[in-house]
Amino acid sequence: MPEPAGPGRDVYAAYEQHDELWRAVLTLPPRMRAALVLRYFEDLPEAEVAGILGCSVGSVKSQTSRGLDRLRGALSPTSPTIQPRSGS
Repeated sequence: MPEPAGPGRDVYAAYEQHDELWRAVLTLPPRMRAALVLRYFEDLPEAEVAGILGCSVGSVKSQTSRGLDRLRGALSPTSPTIQPRSGS
């Protein structure tokens, strides 16, 4: 959810960044997109994502790493840096 605007902040900038991120996510291959959404947007552990997708934990790690790299390349330089949360 976008943060409320403070003094001097563009009210719509957070929404524009959110939209830009989702447009970039939608360009990813379906399996990569599913791994990223389950892992980072739904905050599921890698093992649970692997179970849902019917693949190994290593495959989930690979797909999410590659997906994050693609998103970083697709987003504009003014977009916030995508940093995955640590943990499993």
